Amino acid sequence: MASARALRAAALTATVPLVVGAAVLLAASVTAWQPWAAVVVFGAVSAAVALRRAASPAPRPAPAPRPAPEPDSGGGLMYAMQRPVREVAGYGLPEDVPYTLRVTTLTHVALLGPPGSGAGSEAVHIPLTGHNLVLTLTAEGPGDVTLVRLDARATEQVPLVVDGISLAHRKVPEMVLSPDLLESLQRSVAAYRPLARPDFVVPLDEGPVAPRPLSPAAPALPLTVRAGESATLVLAPVTAAPQWLRWRLEAEVVCAGRTERPHWRLDLTGQTGTTTYHPGGGRTPAPVHELFPDHFDPARPDRVPGTDDGERTFGIAAHTSTDGTTVLRGPARSGPDPEPPDAARHRERGDRELAAGRHREAAAAYRAAADAGSGPAAFALGKLLHDQRDLAGAERWYALAGERRVAAAFNNLGMVALQREDTAAAERWYRRAMDQGDWAGAVGLGALVARRGDHAQAETLWRLAAANGYPNAAQNLAVLLNGQGRTAEAEELWTRAAGDGDTESAVHLGFLRHEAGDPAGAERWWRGSAERGNSRAAFYLGALLARDGRAEEAERWWRTAAERLGEPDGFTGSRTPRGSGFVHSLRPAADSGEALCADRLAELLYERGERAEAERWWTAAASAGHVEAVLRVAQIAMNDHDDVAGCLRWLRVAVASERTPADRLATAAQALHSLAGGLYDPVLPDNSEAVAACALAVEAYERLYGQDPGAHAEAYRNVLSDFARVNLAVGDATAANEAFRRLAAVAGGTAPPAP
Repeated sequence: MASARALRAAALTATVPLVVGAAVLLAASVTAWQPWAAVVVFGAVSAAVALRRAASPAPRPAPAPRPAPEPDSGGGLMYAMQRPVREVAGYGLPEDVPYTLRVTTLTHVALLGPPGSGAGSEAVHIPLTGHNLVLTLTAEGPGDVTLVRLDARATEQVPLVVDGISLAHRKVPEMVLSPDLLESLQRSVAAYRPLARPDFVVPLDEGPVAPRPLSPAAPALPLTVRAGESATLVLAPVTAAPQWLRWRLEAEVVCAGRTERPHWRLDLTGQTGTTTYHPGGGRTPAPVHELFPDHFDPARPDRVPGTDDGERTFGIAAHTSTDGTTVLRGPARSGPDPEPPDAARHRERGDRELAAGRHREAAAAYRAAADAGSGPAAFALGKLLHDQRDLAGAERWYALAGERRVAAAFNNLGMVALQREDTAAAERWYRRAMDQGDWAGAVGLGALVARRGDHAQAETLWRLAAANGYPNAAQNLAVLLNGQGRTAEAEELWTRAAGDGDTESAVHLGFLRHEAGDPAGAERWWRGSAERGNSRAAFYLGALLARDGRAEEAERWWRTAAERLGEPDGFTGSRTPRGSGFVHSLRPAADSGEALCADRLAELLYERGERAEAERWWTAAASAGHVEAVLRVAQIAMNDHDDVAGCLRWLRVAVASERTPADRLATAAQALHSLAGGLYDPVLPDNSEAVAACALAVEAYERLYGQDPGAHAEAYRNVLSDFARVNLAVGDATAANEAFRRLAAVAGGTAPPAP
């Protein structure tokens, strides 16, 4: 049995256990968080629970058993506060007095002492320093009641052994990862009550003390309450003690010649269970009034409750640990439902066919296995169809895989939704993936929130995913930090991830070396990454080699990477391992290393006169969405093959792409207008190609006019005028009138006369 001294020291140590890099529990309103704060994390109060298990406490009645917490209720560590207002039992006040004296606590954060540690068998609710202690005196009889005095004193400091932390929520955070947790948070928000400005402060660290008024407007004692009326006093008990402080509030009340001296037994602590980590190293405890500005701060007694720079409040960003070791690690990833024997045999055959490159045969085997009850086969079939850009088919089989407990299926459903630009559905699926313990979902969800400008949430999610073993998350996080000028942090993350085998991080390290004027260092990083199959590294390595006159070696690297595109109709982009979900990349296929290498290889071949092969690689890059390759293939289709339909098909891709730069879009628009004029033949009754080219030119100039009216108004008017006349000539009066209407709007209301 441990000694009392050892237990006390260990318990005190256990009050400040921290979870490094596990989570940032800040809701969207934390934009004003101090620049030096890298992350605020909840203290892993479960360390104290482990301490209790190791130590042998003094004998006491066994506490009543508690039901295990539900998976999303905080894992026994963190809870959404349901009862911010709690009445405190009073002692020493007879039942026959003609008045009531009620004392309640109102707090926004409390630590939970384990059952049996207090007077009863329930967990002890320990409010944090600076909360509201509200005393209400009501004269119910015919006479007046006088509150003569109040006195307070600390009675005991005991080691702070806690089971959890309870937080009030003013609003539901943007990131809520499960329906159960959402319901708990909604109840917490409904129960939320703002703290009031205190009338008195109770400085319990100074020994026995009478509450001190905080302003001349505070009620003075003695305080007389007239018959039938009530009076309320708000006290702010404060302490800097990191232990569990038990204290006593005593009152003296006079009514009808009788004097009563009731008292209340209360709890308090100055320990928040949170710590601020600093970017340069080190950590400091985070005071409660910094995290919850409504709590009274003795250093700022004039501050109005609820006002603070940014009004920082906590929000739950992810799961808490269920194993009593950390905060926000998430549940263990579940395994899929067992496969029936026949289904397993079909699925194994599908794996063999896929490894041999026979996709059609693999799909047939996976379908047979999925129909026979295999979740992994349904997932594999969905992924195969996803690779082939059959989003509807992929979604169908992913959904079936999800029903059979294949965790990665939910993440990939998020990818399908994202490719359809349904960000709301993508967010739901990514959260579902995280509920299942698949932290690839955190990578995708981070990309979603980063896209809408919520970089704080993205940083939270990517830190969580990186801490759970997803190098791509660390790479995305490093890109974010580097973009914010936090280069040292980014380089540290990239170096660590590259050491773990993340080739994309090595690409970024090559950039850092190149920007630092160290081409040898850049080549070293890029070569190592390219040798492990990273196509972007191959592209940049090739560019470096070509600049240094090593064109043959550059061509080898570009060709190796470009060949991963495959034939244009079968382009799938960079593949991921068959057994895992797609990890969301911030980079579209058009910027993939394969597409970049194909474009550069085509340029090299074209300069050498190998035009047919150059066209093949430009077509492959264009199929991936590479804008320059798209424009080049359109030019080749028209100039080399007299293929008007092919030219228009590729130019339509360029006009529709948001990635086409304005200058290149203007070039395409001008070419389309000229092409329409060259194709138009007044003798022909149809002129369909001329109409199609002119319509596409109108679409291109409309986009340009929307971006810069002054620069493109004249060209837009000209193409609209020509489009109207061409449509009149071919007998399409509806299209012509629409063109004239738009022309009138551009020209300020003056339309040219119809021909």
